[in-house]
Parts: sequence; structure tokens; C-alpha cells
Amino acid sequence: MKIQCHSLLLTTLIGSFGGSNALWNPFRRTQVAVSDEKSSTPHDGCLLLLNDLEPPRQMLVGKSYDEMAVNSDYHIANEAGQTAAACNNGNAGGYTCNNVDLLSMIDLSDIKPGGSSMANDIWGWTHSGSGREFAIICLKEGTSFVEITDEYNPVVIGFLPTKTSSSSWRDVKTMGNYALIVSEASDHGMQVFDLTRLLSGSFDSDIIEDAHYGEFGNAHNIFANEDTGYAYAVGTNTCDGGLHVIGMDDPLNPVSEGCYSEDGYSHDVQCVVYNGPDASYKGSEICFGSNEDTITIVDVTDKNNMVQLAKKSYSGDRYTHQGWLTEDHSRFIFNDELDEYQGVVSKTRTHVFDVTNLNDPVYSGFHDGRTAAIDHNLYVHGDLVYQANYRAGLNILKIVDIDNVKFEEAGYFDIYPTSDSMKFNGAWSNYPYFPSGIVVVSGIESGLFVLKYNGANSPTPQPVANPEPTQPPNSSPTSCIECSDIEHPRVDDCTTTNLLDTACNKNRQWTRQEYCQLSCFNAGNGYDGDNCCQGPVVTPTKAPVAPPTKAPTKAATLAPTSACTQCTNNEAGFMIEKGFNCETYNRLGSKCNKKNNWIDNKYCQQSCFLANLGYAGDTCCTR
Repeated sequence: MKIQCHSLLLTTLIGSFGGSNALWNPFRRTQVAVSDEKSSTPHDGCLLLLNDLEPPRQMLVGKSYDEMAVNSDYHIANEAGQTAAACNNGNAGGYTCNNVDLLSMIDLSDIKPGGSSMANDIWGWTHSGSGREFAIICLKEGTSFVEITDEYNPVVIGFLPTKTSSSSWRDVKTMGNYALIVSEASDHGMQVFDLTRLLSGSFDSDIIEDAHYGEFGNAHNIFANEDTGYAYAVGTNTCDGGLHVIGMDDPLNPVSEGCYSEDGYSHDVQCVVYNGPDASYKGSEICFGSNEDTITIVDVTDKNNMVQLAKKSYSGDRYTHQGWLTEDHSRFIFNDELDEYQGVVSKTRTHVFDVTNLNDPVYSGFHDGRTAAIDHNLYVHGDLVYQANYRAGLNILKIVDIDNVKFEEAGYFDIYPTSDSMKFNGAWSNYPYFPSGIVVVSGIESGLFVLKYNGANSPTPQPVANPEPTQPPNSSPTSCIECSDIEHPRVDDCTTTNLLDTACNKNRQWTRQEYCQLSCFNAGNGYDGDNCCQGPVVTPTKAPVAPPTKAPTKAATLAPTSACTQCTNNEAGFMIEKGFNCETYNRLGSKCNKKNNWIDNKYCQQSCFLANLGYAGDTCCTR
């Protein structure tokens, strides 16, 4: 049935095909020639989306709406911001809602210089040192970066144009402080952007990428596993559309690490260091692929020998689109993009696989939602499932009893309030992982929505947590331990590897296995509780670090002082080896006043001071 449907859609377009570009036909695992955007899409839902595209929609909040909506209870003067709207009696301005407030929004005309015609994917980034939060919203023409630290007054910081041509399909994830951006645009590859550049304030002109990876041309999606340092591009014109693995140990020099193509085209994927109930695979890197008509599970721990563990379908499948694991890794919650559209179901259906046995996952059942809207992208955070369901907007489900596939709707915010029908308009995706509890949503015709769930079981905003916590003083010199130097599979020699500064106590897999334990200790990055007898036994003292504060984009200012000292800018050893210097090094926020060896040696003393990260007692004269 799916082959016939897909072929019919292709038949309507084949007359316009030309040129030599190639499209993977996911149902036949073959390629067809393409030339225009409509024919360079990888599946039925994408083609149907193009048919449903509408012009940008007017904001249903703000000054113009306030003046127009004479019968509305909404008035800017009563709200917290110029585009804010608290959810009262089922409405927030002109949007319908339940338990979700609108904090602000930016429409397509303001999301980039000159405006945009369409938004698609979205992700987020939080600067670990300051807690400042940024939305990364993909557009037809490129990618915009928006600071939302002041949630009522978002600021567009900059715009990164597409690498080649415009496309209705763009995807972004983050690897540490770097954004990884792919697109269905021909020959686009992967753009790499250093997100710490956003901290200096708005760009006067278009952003230029920091690096580019060109081992594939087009891609439909990308996943970044920050625990292992690998990125996975899927739906590319390589690897039969399957997993295209990219090593990101050095984000500015991505490296191809292989392909997994046994199950052909993968539409989306989530890869984790598995910590679920299947003891056979604890600590292994496992990918869960949404592969059109199956959930396909692959052990990718050994990139030279990636192994398919299972491939399972389910009744009524039409297009297995995307999904996310529960936090205990026992269930995979996913959506089928076409089961509503093709009339298989009458309500938005959320599916669940029991993956407690990775070799034999079992379809557990489904939950039917309140509307008939098509589902698109969902993410799990705690016991809540945040769904971007096209015309129904953001829907939030609470997991009540996962064993019996019982969910309850906890809230929603409908960004397309005129209809919940089975059309491809409205919400494309969402990102619910900001420590503040903010959720950002991308509206295809509307732009960026900054939302906050305020239900009874809403997540408690987290204090700004330092992902590289200050290490406690080592134990006394008389209670040392014998430390090992077990190499990570990608490390030949712990004593010479350049990963000690970026992996020890930063990479969860390294911390869990205590890779290069002795060398990490000797580099001043020892794991908690380590006091290695073979290394220098020290009890460092560290000045207290003031709690990070969140501040909107603005230039830092330093108060003048009359009693200043001449500060040095001595580089750490690894910086000298790699050609970095203190003035240009972009990771001071993770080093100054955070790493014992930096504190002991006052590396980059002047630059740390100028970045408001000065060591205790420093008052540098040179500014």
C-alpha cells in the first residue's frame, strides 16, 4: 500500500524531474533523479506538507491584535510582556490553551533580517557558565539564534544562512557548545557553529559557520549523542539513508566514522548510552531508529561492527516518523505521521514499544488524543511527553501508568486555533529541556513561541547547574589509592591523548568507566574521590565561585580600580600544542575558576579576568 501511495505522489512530480541530483526512495531503497524542492523530499508526509503550505500567519497577540480584537479579554497592559498572554479561561490572546502560558513570540517577519517564509525544526542551548538560554530555530533560508534569557523579551542574536539553497527541511542538534545543522538542500552537508559566539551580543551581519562537514550532501535529520561524542545523520544520500556516523571529539574537525545501512533509510533516530533494564547492554551505545515502518534497534558501540538487535513493526503502521525513550530506557514512545491522515485512526495516536528486552521489543499499545491532528515530533522530559502535533500545536501528556500505556493530557497550547484537522500546518517541533522550564515551539507559518507549562505537575525550574562541577579537595596524602589507566576504545595512550581536558569528568561514559583514571588525576581532572598514589598527591584549595546569574545579551563592563596588578596570559600546555591562545580560546567559561590545574597555575589570567571569571584576588590593570 505504501509503495503504491509513494509511487503515486512521485508520478505526479516526475514530469518536473531533471538534472543529476539524487533522491533516496525509502520504500524501494533506490534513487530517483530530482531537481526541485518538491521532488527532493524523502517521504509522503514531506510531499503532503508542501501541498498544505500557507502564507505566514498574523500573531494573535501584540499591539495590532489588541487593537483589532474588540471582543477579547486580552490587553497588552494586563500582560507581562508585549507578546505575552497568560492562559485564562482557555485562551491566551487569540490562541486556545490549557495550563500553558505564552511568554513571548517572534513572528516570521522578525525572525531574521528581511523575514522568513517558513519555520521548521527547533532546538535549544543553555550556556553552562551563566545559565543564559537560547532557542535555535531552523528556517527555509537558514538558521536563527534567539536569546530567551529574558523570556518576555526575546532577542534575535544572529542568522546563519543555508550552506547551499533554501529548503523546507532543516534540522539542528547541539554537541556541547556547538550547533550541528543539516538540511535536505542539495550538497548542504553539516554546518558547525560555535554557540559561545552568541554570548557577545547581536551580530551586525549574517553569521559565518565555524566548520563544515561534507561527507554527505543532503540529510533529513541529525542526532548528537553528547555522552559519547558521536553525531548520527540520517536520511542522507549516503549509507543507503541509514546511520551516517560522525566523530565529534574535535567539533571543528568532524570525522567520518562509518555507516550502518542494513535496514536502509532511517527517518529519525535517538542514540543513548543504554541504562535500562536489559542488563546485557548496560553501558553500550544503542540507537533507536524510526525507520518508516519499523522501530529498528542497533548496537553502535563498535563503529566497525554495528549490530542490529531488533526490527519490529506494528499494526496499522503508515509512516513510523520519530520517537523518544522514557528516562528509564524501558519504553520507546513514538508517532506515526500518516496514520491519522490516511484514516487508519480518527484521533492523534501516540504509540509505545516495550524495550525492556532490546532483542525482542514488544508493541505495548497506544493512546488516542483529544484532537484529530497529525503528530510530528515528541520529546520526553520526566513523566511528561511534549508533542508538536501540527494544527493542534503543543500537546503535553502525563505518563500515568506506562505498563498499561495510560496517559492523561496535562496541557496544550494551540498555535493554529482555527482548525485541528489532519493537515500539515502549525507546530513543527518543540524543545522542553531548558533548566528554566521554558518550552520553545516552532510554528511553520507563525515563527517562534516561548511557552511555560504551569500545570499541577509542571517541572520545577532547576537552578543553574554547572555541568563541570568544582571538584572537592582530594583526600589526605596518607589515604591514596592505586589508580589504573584503562584506555577508552578510541584512545591509544592515556598519557599522550589530547582528550583529558575534554573527557575526564565531562563525558558521562568516561566518568562511568573511569577511563584514563591516573592520567585524568595527574591532569587535575580526577574523578570524584580519586587520590592516586602514583600521581602527585595534592589538596588544592579553590576560591568560592559566585552562583551564576542569568543576564540578557549585553556587553560586559568592569568597574575601574585603582589597585590593579599586571596579569599574565600563560597558556595551558594543551593550548600551546593545538595553537590556541588566551585571547581567542572560546572555552574559558569551562576552565577559569573551574579546573584545579587552571586555578593552581592561573592560566589565561588576564583573559579570565576580562571575561568576569577572574581568579580570587585578581584585579588586572590591562583591560
